[in-house]
Amino acid sequence: MLLVLLHGCTQNADDLARGSQMDRVADERGFLVLYPEQSVQANPRTCWNWFDAAHQSRDAGETGLLAALIAEVMSQYPVDTKRVHLAGISAGAAMAGLVAVAYPERFASLTSASGVAWRSATTVGAALAVMQRGAGEKLATAQDVVGAMGATRRALPVLVVHGTRDAVVSPANADETTQQWIGVHQLLRASAGLPALKSAADESETVNGYAVRTSRWREPSGTVLIEQVRIEGLGHAWSGGSTAGTFSDAQGPDASRMIAAFCALHRLP
Repeated sequence: MLLVLLHGCTQNADDLARGSQMDRVADERGFLVLYPEQSVQANPRTCWNWFDAAHQSRDAGETGLLAALIAEVMSQYPVDTKRVHLAGISAGAAMAGLVAVAYPERFASLTSASGVAWRSATTVGAALAVMQRGAGEKLATAQDVVGAMGATRRALPVLVVHGTRDAVVSPANADETTQQWIGVHQLLRASAGLPALKSAADESETVNGYAVRTSRWREPSGTVLIEQVRIEGLGHAWSGGSTAGTFSDAQGPDASRMIAAFCALHRLP
């Protein structure tokens, strides 16, 4: 398995590796992690340019560059092509969502941590507004997402993780990301004559003082295809990580293990 993990603004690959401690989980479970890194030449704050229309489509800008990088790594290492997963935090989560929609046939799942929905903004001003309160009525529809996928359309399994006290990216974005992908699943399932996903009762637990609420949507066989984890009290941070990295909170549920477990459930058909 290969997990592609994208950092957020002001971070780099080493920073996210330290903060998420994903390498430790990868060593335990036997998978590879690729940490692509944005350059200061491309963005002074090392943000992925998710808010720029030039980087939001297949074979265009950073989506195309990331797809090419992933393909190059896969040619050099023994990677199961049916078990390549995308994840990111903040701006990295936004870019991971764009790559997933641009190349849905290549990835087995998507994880958005403290991120925004697909193509929520196409300008810097719009991006700042979305981060503060979500896309609202301007949220792209499931039809928009499926249309952008084109002939390679596929409903990816999606995990959404967000803290309720995130002051950088409003938790409203977690609901919008979840809503958007549920819509994609229901639309494609209906067109294929398959029964709709069903929501299960929310599950709640307390981990190191944080109340955690998990919502899931399953197909009839019981497989979880959409999962949203809301962590009460968590800010704009990687939950359960290490303070050796930025934007990381050592308290709360271990997001890295959560992501690894979700990825393990899914592979390309």
